[in-house]
Amino acid sequence: MILENLKQNENKNTKFSILYKLLGISVFIFLICAITPSFGQENVLQLLEKEFKKVVTTARPAVVKVIASQNTSGQLPPDIIKIIPHKSGQLPPDIIKIIPRENISSGIILDKHGHIATTTFDITPNKIEVVFNNNKKVAAKIIGMDALTDLVVLKADNKLSMQVKKGDSDKIDMGSWVFTIGSSQGEHPIVSFGIVSGRETLPAHPCAELIKINAPVSPGNSGGAIVNTSGEVVGMILAVLTEPNDWHPLQLQLPMQMWNSQNITFAVPIETVKSVATEIIKHGKVPRGWLGVDIEISDFGVYVKRVVEDSPAHKSGILPKDIILEYNNTPVTNYLELLRRVGTASPNTKIILKINRNGREQNYTIKLGER
Repeated sequence: MILENLKQNENKNTKFSILYKLLGISVFIFLICAITPSFGQENVLQLLEKEFKKVVTTARPAVVKVIASQNTSGQLPPDIIKIIPHKSGQLPPDIIKIIPRENISSGIILDKHGHIATTTFDITPNKIEVVFNNNKKVAAKIIGMDALTDLVVLKADNKLSMQVKKGDSDKIDMGSWVFTIGSSQGEHPIVSFGIVSGRETLPAHPCAELIKINAPVSPGNSGGAIVNTSGEVVGMILAVLTEPNDWHPLQLQLPMQMWNSQNITFAVPIETVKSVATEIIKHGKVPRGWLGVDIEISDFGVYVKRVVEDSPAHKSGILPKDIILEYNNTPVTNYLELLRRVGTASPNTKIILKINRNGREQNYTIKLGER
């Protein structure tokens, strides 16, 4: 009898437990539906798609198309000359034709005064035009550029009413979700989505840590925007590293564009873009420190291969075969590290280098020149 009562109580408790769980789930679903009314009509992917569109729409006006043109003269091929109509029926064989070259890239609006940041051009342009989000096209000119970061600042002819929503690129790290927005042929930009892998320093850009992203980009995207999930610009597309996958004989029969490869996108943090652009707007360039040595990597530090005559290093007594161990009491282990520290210092800055010369360590105080 007691056993039967226990079983009945156990069954009742089980039923009540199930009812409580069902009630809890029902309340949870009710609260979700109350907080997000559209949840009942749309699935998660549709809601996510709307948020993606909102982010792109918010950041899109900050990105412009940059059209750089170069006119070069050259002789037309004979077969082309034959088909050109001429009232005399013939053209002189040495006819010279102006051949235009065009470089399409992207840019980011910096301020309402018409300053725009972009990347260096593949050509020396005779003419630069900027196309805004509303398809308005205006002339622009180069204010200045910085070779170590490959950044260029343009000045458009008109004032801009909108302000770019800039984010904090220091918060962008491994695992962050970002969008890329860049220009292309036609009126519409190229938009992609990717995940940040971390920070890297490339040999060609030693003065800036770059944001490494697995998002695909296209020709013309250089100078475009990296946007966080709040619609804020946190970086500028700078370079793409292509890593071919395993080679296959079939690749020899395909165009290069169709080879199986992996593209890794690198972007300059927006803080670096702003600081470089500020210097260029003020001075037309970025004043950078200069030491004046050619160096190689050694097992213990940085080996001085050659010292430039009359350079800051030469005037301070640095000699070939010296090994640089420290820069301002911080160890130096490779060329990029030394170049970054010297390049990010201002000219006329006094620095201390610890040198190993023939097994003996000593400090040298050097006043940097200008690169």
